[in-house]
Amino acid sequence: MLPDDVFRDRLEKTLVEIEAAVARMRDYAAVDVTATPAYWRVVVLPVLPEACLFELLITSKQTFSLKLAEETFENLPVEHFELFPHLVHAIEAGRVEKISKFDAMTDELVAIEMRVMLGPGWDWRGERRIAKAPPEEIWRTHGYLAYRR
Repeated sequence: MLPDDVFRDRLEKTLVEIEAAVARMRDYAAVDVTATPAYWRVVVLPVLPEACLFELLITSKQTFSLKLAEETFENLPVEHFELFPHLVHAIEAGRVEKISKFDAMTDELVAIEMRVMLGPGWDWRGERRIAKAPPEEIWRTHGYLAYRR
């Protein structure tokens, strides 16, 4: 963990960048930003239903939570501040995939993974495991559209 003053300084610079990006989205998405001493949160609901809605919450405890479509990933450590602006831009650009993983033998859903393609060779991934990993999985991918068409 970073010292509190260093964390807050880096966070403030990052939030300025994120808030500028989401402000530009107001033409094609509903945007709600909330800031308190304990957390900063943005909720973005795109007008296009095929685009990926998201919610980003960054806490003073140096953790973040991210909701992408129906999937939520909570209390993750803040390790790299540059991740957050890249996440916002990639989601807006439609570089999000939902990967449903099925047991190859039973076709039972065993996991859902969300992947945000941040740049060449750089992805953010979050997975929700529903059942024990089977010996062989089949992946089915759903891509989301860009916010602006």
